[in-house]
Amino acid sequence: MPLNLFHRFKNALNWTLSPLGFALQRTRKVKWHLPNAIIPTRVGRYVIQVPGINPMYSYYESNPGFIGQLGLLTTLTRKKYSSLAVVDIGANVGDTACLIKTAEDVPVLCIEGDDKSFEFLQKNVIQLSNTTAHKLFLAEKTETITASLACAGWNTTILPGTAAATKSIKVMRFDDFIVTQPGGENYKLLKIDTEGFDCAIIRGATNFLRQVSPVIFFEYNRQSMELIGEPGLDTLFSLAELGYSIIAFHDAKGRFICSATLTEREKIKDLHDYADGKNSEIYYMDITVFHERDTDIARKYLEAERARRLGKLT
Repeated sequence: MPLNLFHRFKNALNWTLSPLGFALQRTRKVKWHLPNAIIPTRVGRYVIQVPGINPMYSYYESNPGFIGQLGLLTTLTRKKYSSLAVVDIGANVGDTACLIKTAEDVPVLCIEGDDKSFEFLQKNVIQLSNTTAHKLFLAEKTETITASLACAGWNTTILPGTAAATKSIKVMRFDDFIVTQPGGENYKLLKIDTEGFDCAIIRGATNFLRQVSPVIFFEYNRQSMELIGEPGLDTLFSLAELGYSIIAFHDAKGRFICSATLTEREKIKDLHDYADGKNSEIYYMDITVFHERDTDIARKYLEAERARRLGKLT
């Protein structure tokens, strides 16, 4: 169909559907796979196996530089801390571990609670040196909660306190877990992506943050947070009490938005209020927070990300 005829057809169809609240909209092309398929997916220097139920493969197919700022952050942090090790919480099938290891060959401690994702994580990290996988869910406290699981098998979201909450799930405070691991002082980069539990995990890592003061890279997904009653902002601001100072924001596609200091509460709240899920052009944000002792890393990171945003750094 000629392009102009397609647009005329689309406009006519959308006009017809608009009273019903529907519209025809073009999206990016995604290869269709059966849920039980196993899809080889290139992530950095590595090829990992991703189950067809997990859309992770499509993210890297359409955007090979997806979450590229994590690799940059790893490199900059290692330049300052030569014995750097990284904690990857919400490791999924191992894609972010591959990004970290592509940037720098550092030890990575992966944590993932979902059964299927952990199964693939174990298989995928075999090719990564000095990388371990631990199966557990983290939260603010070590306890057993009653919850339901949404998106199990690829993007597990724990939903406590709902009508469907019938599953007993053991969760652990990060402070209780990390003391069981050797070399805790070397984990100077902490990555978290746990579908709304990120701030709760940060609150459960207070002792670790006070002692080690790692760079923190985490997802700030208002839609997931609201499902579990997580306000978020108070946790962000409380990091200042632990000596953290500079905060940087990226959108869901990994594009740098802006930076601030944790004392600029109004600016941070404006970003929090705006990026509220499907109502916003920014569905969620990735946030990086730097301790005041790592202002030098923060400055180099922000300089590089501003250059990348202008197309001057690839």
